[in-house]
Amino acid sequence: MNQIEQDIKNKQFHNFYLLYGEEDYLKNKYANLLINNIVENKDSMNYSYYEDRDIDSNDVIGTAVTLPFFADKRIIHIKNSNWFKSPNEDFNNYLSEICDSTVFLFVENAVDKRSKAFKTLSKIGVVLELNMPNSNDIRNWIGNKLKEEHKSMEREAYQEFLLRTDSNMENMDREFEKLICYIGDNDTITLHDVEEICTKQIQSKVFDMINGIAEKNPKKVLDMYHDLLASKEPPIKILILIQRQFRRSIQIKDLREQGYSDDRIAKELKIQNFIIGKELRMTRNFSTSTMNNLLEDACNLEKDIKTGNIKDQLAVELLMMKYAS
Repeated sequence: MNQIEQDIKNKQFHNFYLLYGEEDYLKNKYANLLINNIVENKDSMNYSYYEDRDIDSNDVIGTAVTLPFFADKRIIHIKNSNWFKSPNEDFNNYLSEICDSTVFLFVENAVDKRSKAFKTLSKIGVVLELNMPNSNDIRNWIGNKLKEEHKSMEREAYQEFLLRTDSNMENMDREFEKLICYIGDNDTITLHDVEEICTKQIQSKVFDMINGIAEKNPKKVLDMYHDLLASKEPPIKILILIQRQFRRSIQIKDLREQGYSDDRIAKELKIQNFIIGKELRMTRNFSTSTMNNLLEDACNLEKDIKTGNIKDQLAVELLMMKYAS
């Protein structure tokens, strides 16, 4: 049980909460838990919301010093303020004058742990870093959701489910609900169910496209590429995802050659364990020099696109045909 869950259980709340990290699902989950336990139905009299960098700190502080309306607490929910990276002196000066009836809830993508605001909140409030859980935590989370629904999932179905949701908890939660509705009274989620109902994320589609390159199947690669374009995915985004995929695959291959275990690679690169075997199988079809050359070509093409030397759609096609043919 983390500190937020403990505070909710005891009905004793800190004045400051800071949730930050890469996993939006967990940040939203804990933010909503706090809000719903401090004010009812986001009561507009005692709930205030601010978002993005252009927040007027004087307005926020003015709200913070106002007593709650017929309630014990008011909550100020601030998202992506950037105050934990670029200092806001008004807010920093206010930190020592907080009204006991006010609760600040910050939800940030990134913070600077050296900042005054971060150091102060770490001492007087609750700070939670929420990143993608490890493979065991994800397995337990999905297992608990299955138990709640009195369902089970085939091993192959689980692996495909992780691939299609790109190890993103928000995607997983949404696709899981779709699966439960789809299978109805059936007790077990099968691979066929996942393939029928779960939407592939773009990263998963790009990986399939790269597999087509590895198989030297230019028709398959072009068909997948045109499907992505038909889905309104920008060519430059596809190119950047290709770069990201090869950069990570090169790192995985290099660490494995150094004798790293799957668990150690996953921890080093902050990825899920199941990804490692999948990517190592893909890299068997590429020499290290080919992977490095493809990555270099992709980076050069990105520069050419941004400087107007080549059209984006053509650039990606040329890259894929060069290595798939």
